Amino acid sequence: MIRHRGRFHRQMIVLGSMAGSTLELVQGLWRHGSGRRWLIPLAVFLCLTGAILVLAVSVEALAPFVYAIF
Repeated sequence: MIRHRGRFHRQMIVLGSMAGSTLELVQGLWRHGSGRRWLIPLAVFLCLTGAILVLAVSVEALAPFVYAIF
């Protein structure tokens, strides 16, 4: 029988994979050359914003405060 995973568990998987993906993106931009290094702060900011939004959805008590910021 296939085990049904909870919503919190799925969101933690997304957060865990997001860290590795962000690191690979930054490493790729850094190795590519100086022409695209200006994108690194933007990429990190967008990934952190996504992580904050995933956390806001997973912890429902924080959601109104986080959404008020954005």
